[in-house]
Amino acid sequence: MNTGSGSAGARILDRWWAAQSLAENSIGHWQIGPLALWIQRFAQEWRLAVDHGGDPLDSVMVREMPSARPFPEDHPEARRFGFRKTSDKLKLMPVLADRPVVINPAIPFALPPGEELTLYLSTAVWLQVLVGEPAVTLLEVPTHRPSDTWFGPSTREGEMCYAVKTSARQQLENLPLRPHRVISALRIRNRARTNLAVERIKLPVPHMSIFEAAAGQLWTESVTLEREEDGEMARLQLGKKPPAAIEKTRLLSGPRVKPDKALLIRAFGGLIGGFW
Repeated sequence: MNTGSGSAGARILDRWWAAQSLAENSIGHWQIGPLALWIQRFAQEWRLAVDHGGDPLDSVMVREMPSARPFPEDHPEARRFGFRKTSDKLKLMPVLADRPVVINPAIPFALPPGEELTLYLSTAVWLQVLVGEPAVTLLEVPTHRPSDTWFGPSTREGEMCYAVKTSARQQLENLPLRPHRVISALRIRNRARTNLAVERIKLPVPHMSIFEAAAGQLWTESVTLEREEDGEMARLQLGKKPPAAIEKTRLLSGPRVKPDKALLIRAFGGLIGGFW
């Protein structure tokens, strides 16, 4: 099956994460945004190869099962997995990154006292290849690996994260839809007496989940940051699901790390802000 035609939104509707079957001695091929993936099944072996060389802004979605493309045996990212007997069950599971993701708005802005806003952000998903029943994870790879960045008040205090530059859009309809990215709605409230400088936004994605929406897009639960007093502290809250306006959502994958219900954090060295 090839789903490479149509608009970007139509391609996302393909739901590449749905459970599938791959016949013995067959090859499956996927192009999910910048990531190319080949999976080949034998009676006692699975073979996988991945290529991350695509454009990170690509919105292409291609799924071919079975595929006439040969398996790239000489590819440096080719892997083999041995089994007593393979099953035809196959699933590609979207999960969130294994580190927090620091969003860098293309144009930094400030939030005056008493104001609040919602930003729509998107980050690249990681992909788990699951086979058999019960499922076994063969491989986990990012659809696009962002660059590394340090986030914290000093070189001694903070953590290693991924960095993404974005327009940080306030209107959902202006956000490009891509099959390898998951959308987050981040609400920021400034209850303090001074302006809140929004220059770097850290999403705690290891604590977050992925949901499938009725229209086919991938979403996380809603995220709220509330700054209650002047200074560095703010309260972080994760909702139970995406915003109410997103219809018929279904949980696909849970958090890597179980979050607390509410966290009081250093806003400028935690969720928002930080410097080198």
